[in-house]
Amino acid sequence: MISIPVSFLLAALFLGLLLSVVFWRGLPRIARLCFALLLALLVLETVFVGLRFAFGIFSFLPLQRVLPVWIAPLAVLSFLSLTEALERLRKSFLFHGVIASFAAMLVLFPQEARVLPDVVIALSFTAYAVLLARHWLRGPDELSQIPVQLTGRWHRIEAVVLATMIATMIVDGGIAVLFAHSEDRAAAWLVSLATLGLITTVAAVLMWVNLGAKGGLRAAARPALNGGNEKIVQKAHSVLVEQELFRHTGLTATRLARRVGVPDRELSRAINAGKGQSVSQFVNHLRVEEAARLLTTTDAPATQVMEKAGFLTRSNFYREFQKRYGMPPGDYRKKMQAAD
Repeated sequence: MISIPVSFLLAALFLGLLLSVVFWRGLPRIARLCFALLLALLVLETVFVGLRFAFGIFSFLPLQRVLPVWIAPLAVLSFLSLTEALERLRKSFLFHGVIASFAAMLVLFPQEARVLPDVVIALSFTAYAVLLARHWLRGPDELSQIPVQLTGRWHRIEAVVLATMIATMIVDGGIAVLFAHSEDRAAAWLVSLATLGLITTVAAVLMWVNLGAKGGLRAAARPALNGGNEKIVQKAHSVLVEQELFRHTGLTATRLARRVGVPDRELSRAINAGKGQSVSQFVNHLRVEEAARLLTTTDAPATQVMEKAGFLTRSNFYREFQKRYGMPPGDYRKKMQAAD
């Protein structure tokens, strides 16, 4: 049956993502732990689904049913760990841990009908999808605990996770209806098709996440500019340039806000209002200008220019440079040399 290979293929994909997250540069330790645990649970869940629908093995059914009530809150906590320092996350971990434990007890509660577990899982995914959507709508600058040049990428990853949670709710609803009408075989095929669709989607989305989204913030989302915002933007620019803070590849919005002397969100709102940019775009603008200067005035190779300007990855450097000057760094250097 088709559910066997695709379920285990999806498990292998989640395992590969788990290893990538563990070694992803720039992620706080608590975030790596949260995402690794989330992906580990997803590996187990997909393996249990394959064993159930392909081999008819129901020994792991209690675990298969209880894992989703931990997966949903862990997805939200993972992105919160990119937003807040560990000291401010302790209450959130405790609160959501208690909620997940209570939901797990309801799912495992002995009963004749199978309605309660489905209802509990559906409510859990719905509630946490709403929480994740609210967090995502605050924008990439909310992810203040990671280097600013990674916030756009992780904001896109958050959108993917949110869409996956919504799709999971829809598919689980269809499976529950099929089981209620004793259509077990049809449910197995729905699981297979949904899994195959998820594999295809994840592969396509990974390319989108790595390529990045172009363009700035929408004008409608920009708050009004005032004298206070203008001073904050000027102070941020001075700190970045005079202290050469933009060269630090590990620069986060929180670190910059502390140097400026304002809260993270106030810095984000000021730069949005004054420049129509996110914090990461604001910093990258300075980095690209410095890279252009180095390409024009030195013979340093592009990799050294990238590092001196503060870029963490080659792909991000080339993408931002192309966006600013309309050509790759090598072509820009040749053009400037020819002009001289």
